[in-house]
Amino acid sequence: MTIKTRITATPSFDDVEAVKNGLREYNKNYIPEQSFKELAVFVEDDAGNKTAGLIAETVGNYLMIKYLWVAESLRGQDCGTLLIRQAEEQAIARGCRYALVDTFSFQARPFYERLGYECKMTLEDYIEDTRAEKGVEASHQRFYLSKRLG
Repeated sequence: MTIKTRITATPSFDDVEAVKNGLREYNKNYIPEQSFKELAVFVEDDAGNKTAGLIAETVGNYLMIKYLWVAESLRGQDCGTLLIRQAEEQAIARGCRYALVDTFSFQARPFYERLGYECKMTLEDYIEDTRAEKGVEASHQRFYLSKRLG
């Protein structure tokens, strides 16, 4: 059999699902299939428009927060804290004991630390800082934080 590759910057939904399904099929031999569960918490206005949200999944003993976004108009009103707390409560109800999140140096590390998350790993020089003056090298870090739940 000849191995043939295809490189794309725009994988289709089917492309992504084929890889996920292949990995899930392999993983079934080692972990319970129901270990992976999606989780989302949203703030919506009266018209149903999302003004904040958290996208995560629970995997085994971990809540894995993928995305947290709060509209500028809601910042400073503990909306992010509410989303995190509700996700953590749901994760605990699912049997999770830990939470994991990552954030960039220009984002929310102090916010997560106020909620009890501890930085476990830092990736230095992760991505270029677009605000840097021309000719000056500057980059952002990426932080991985975790917390024991309960």
